Amino acid sequence: MIATLDMAATPDFGTSRAPAATVVVIDVLRATSTIVTALDNGAAGVVPVREADEAIIVMRRLGRERSLLCGERESRLIAGFDLDNSPASYTRERVEGKTLVLTTTNGTRALVEAARGNALVYCAALLNRAAVVERLVHAEGYVRLLCAGSEGNLSFEDVLCAGAIVDALVRHDKHLAITDAARAAATVYAANAKKLTTAIASGTHARALVEKGFAADVNACAKIDVSRCVPLYADGVIGAV
Repeated sequence: MIATLDMAATPDFGTSRAPAATVVVIDVLRATSTIVTALDNGAAGVVPVREADEAIIVMRRLGRERSLLCGERESRLIAGFDLDNSPASYTRERVEGKTLVLTTTNGTRALVEAARGNALVYCAALLNRAAVVERLVHAEGYVRLLCAGSEGNLSFEDVLCAGAIVDALVRHDKHLAITDAARAAATVYAANAKKLTTAIASGTHARALVEKGFAADVNACAKIDVSRCVPLYADGVIGAV
């Protein structure tokens, strides 16, 4: 069973705390939402990397016919890449059977950091909240919900998603030990649970995406419990378990 459930509002907060047995990386807008969507649509796997140059190297190793270059900088498609970081781009027609090499400003960097230890690393978004919770019910030891944030700053939608996970786990086990950070996240979720789309759209990152023409992504990523996918990051690749 979970010994303690914690939440880190940004990756920097996570590095200053005790090692976790399980880490759940959250980047609602948009990396983990995109990863869930891609796996739901038949992607063979997702390889997260920090930089665009690294993505090209990995793609060449995998083979151009088997892989796609995916990612964004400043929310837009990287020049020469196949797909951006919009979940809408990851249709079954585009991604089925392909390994996606993904680099984003925040989410993939958080994933790479989380994988440096010996923890089990999952990806969560609002889309797959219930499925991740079902997996975490059986977790052991110290569990950390790691929010990707936005360029080192807290992202409201990530904390809200972490709170949705805390809320569900506490409902499952009212005696669950949670940190003050996890409790704060659950409070954020409770205050906004009946207006998720409006709440997420009010955040700084969401408003920036809307200004760049990605309002549909904000709405899509605000849906809760619509996917049964649980992405696990192991041996350098994220796959559904």
